[in-house]
Amino acid sequence: MNLFELIGHIFINSMVPIFMLIGMGYVLDRKFKLDLYTLSKLNFYILLPAFVFKALYEAKFSWSTLEIVLCAICVLILNYIISDIVGRLNGYDIAKIATLKNCVMFNNCGNMGVALALFVFSNVPYVVNGTTPYAELGILSVVSIMVIQTITSNTFGFYQAGAGRLSSRDALRVVFHMPMVYAVPLALLCKLLPYDLHNIFAYAPLTIFAQAFVGIAMLALGVQINRTPLNFFKSDVLLASSLRLIVSPLLAAAVTVCFILFYGPMHPIAAQTLVITYSVPSAINMALIAIEMKNNPEYATQVVMGSTILSAVTMPIFITLAYYLFPLY
Repeated sequence: MNLFELIGHIFINSMVPIFMLIGMGYVLDRKFKLDLYTLSKLNFYILLPAFVFKALYEAKFSWSTLEIVLCAICVLILNYIISDIVGRLNGYDIAKIATLKNCVMFNNCGNMGVALALFVFSNVPYVVNGTTPYAELGILSVVSIMVIQTITSNTFGFYQAGAGRLSSRDALRVVFHMPMVYAVPLALLCKLLPYDLHNIFAYAPLTIFAQAFVGIAMLALGVQINRTPLNFFKSDVLLASSLRLIVSPLLAAAVTVCFILFYGPMHPIAAQTLVITYSVPSAINMALIAIEMKNNPEYATQVVMGSTILSAVTMPIFITLAYYLFPLY
């Protein structure tokens, strides 16, 4: 599969379904004027906690994933520092810098990363004698990064979104009123129980809510897009998209190389996954958090949509870079 075929395949199988769901929200809002406030509350108080709880409870972690988590945290911190510097140099106010940092730090690995890893590591050149021996490790690596992204985006991301509008105390109060804060430790504690929660009656509705999250989140984003004048070619949107789609995966590659040089070897698939996962666009949740916190929701929505569209070009480039930078043989 050449580069152009790869771009086309990623666009059709990863981007088009997302745009279809977003488009449905756009059309419905134009016709019926949906209640965005209700959709936001539904997402953050029911669907997202259920999605995160189920994802964390069913994830299979091992001590070998610790190195991936450490690298992911390092990239997260570097994205925070760089986006803060860039925001200040461009004269953004505190609230807009916070939105920029959220859009750069937190990516769409939950919705797009797992599907992307499954596609990449289940196709040539990762097929060996008709089997896909690297797919499981690739998906596990993405899930490890997703855990860090999910925990930090729905705690620190909320707190950060209140910057410039709320005091630190009020921002913390908002964070601790979110069920997400309690869903994460509860899921990790339940993994330690000597009992399988799949066998209890409450797990069935939890699963239904978890499966509904992505669809409702996309619809809510479509509603916000209908109410936002979109211009992907504005300098501030292109700047944020460049930080998310180009600078972030380059940072991931640099951190991974440094880890290998100064700590020890890392499995090539894990190393490639770090670069690939940090090449995906801004998290859709960042637009939803901006809407919920009333912090530059138009700007956040434009960055999410702009980075999603542009990633159809940049992601295949970084997938190829990861393959040659951390070769299997």
